[in-house]
Amino acid sequence: MSKRALIIGINQFATVSPLRGCVNDTLAIKDLLSRYYGFEDIKILTDAEAKAAAIKDHLENWLFSDYAGDGSDVRLFHFSSHGTQVPDQGDDEWECKDEVIVPYDHDWGDPFRDDDLRAIFDQVPENVSFTFIADCCHSGSIQRAVLDDDVEFSPRFIPPPDEMTRQIEENIAKRDAAAESYISENLVAELLALPEGERATRMQETVKKLLDSYRDNRYQMTSVDRHVLLAACQDKQTAADAHIDDDYRGAFTWSLTQAINGANGDLTLAELISNAGNAIRRYEQIPQLECPDHLRDRKFLASLA
Repeated sequence: MSKRALIIGINQFATVSPLRGCVNDTLAIKDLLSRYYGFEDIKILTDAEAKAAAIKDHLENWLFSDYAGDGSDVRLFHFSSHGTQVPDQGDDEWECKDEVIVPYDHDWGDPFRDDDLRAIFDQVPENVSFTFIADCCHSGSIQRAVLDDDVEFSPRFIPPPDEMTRQIEENIAKRDAAAESYISENLVAELLALPEGERATRMQETVKKLLDSYRDNRYQMTSVDRHVLLAACQDKQTAADAHIDDDYRGAFTWSLTQAINGANGDLTLAELISNAGNAIRRYEQIPQLECPDHLRDRKFLASLA
């Protein structure tokens, strides 16, 4: 059995605005992994150490290597930093934009796209338990926020340049026009295939069916089918970089530590995301668990053996 974790936290950046809680996140996660889950092989990259090339190298050549091959291997990648969005380059995203993680040397001309991560993650053998924890956000506003109880935080998001925002908006408009055309061309035939008495009542259902068909056929979207993703928030929300317990930290990472400590490390993925969500409610972000259904009741960071 081998258990490895790559933990990345970036407060200071070469090209974008700083954060304050990401390095603290790395220390918190390292403590949990050592205390409850028996991880001894842990690497931490912070600030200038976490350039894009270094992250890729550590993922490809260290984290995802040296497997026992018997289903006992466990791998964790925790990323605490900014997130952002850029126009989709592969024509495979329904939202017409790629999600981007922000390394120390973020480059708008060559961003670290979700496609890059997917290409790396796809190389992980099927019998390896792999969990990706993303404490960053990909939407929302960068301005500082204050909640009703005077809890202050900054969203972990950097807005794309205006020209990229315009391109995303133009691509969405083109997508919507194409989808509308596809539905118009096929709606009559779909309705005529229904019993005459059901056509009016099933109009909305039929339109949705055609939209789903267009989306699936046009963009070939795929779901998480092997690995586990724990994300800080929904894609329309922001992840908070907040002042909690007398220091700065990621609200999502903090909520995970609260849930794990509260259960002495013994909880399922479904329990973890539920308990973390309860702890983080004041920050108006809803943590997300994406994984195959059969893994939801598996213990957090358990091997597949």
